Amino acid sequence: MHQTTTASREQANATTANYYQTADQSFSECRQRLISYLIKLNNSLNDDLVDLSHAILNRFCDSLVDYLSAGHFRVFQRVALMPTEYAAIEASTRTAMHFNDRFGQLQDIQLPEVRIALEGLAQELSTRFELEDDLLGTLSS
Repeated sequence: MHQTTTASREQANATTANYYQTADQSFSECRQRLISYLIKLNNSLNDDLVDLSHAILNRFCDSLVDYLSAGHFRVFQRVALMPTEYAAIEASTRTAMHFNDRFGQLQDIQLPEVRIALEGLAQELSTRFELEDDLLGTLSS
């Protein structure tokens, strides 16, 4: 019976490790998609392409919400955050959700307003990405 328990435990550990690896990969892909839309949106705003900016803005906001959810459910629930880390994650989440609430469903966008808000969001996301990379590094070691 001891052999069966050990084999079951090893299989459970392998299954858990596989789940976490898949979750990390999925989260990474989600973040890459967000970055891609961020770059595309920034370029279309800089070129004053209103219709294209509007279309990309909607996709960007959808990706932003997906990314925030993925981080919460696939990364942050697996680590014990320090108070400063939690505060940084919370601040970037608030900024991102405010951006989404403000621009996610707009029919008529004002490019200068979106540009300014996107710049602030990009700075918050940059800080968050660094923190996530540190946290993911501790999970994989």
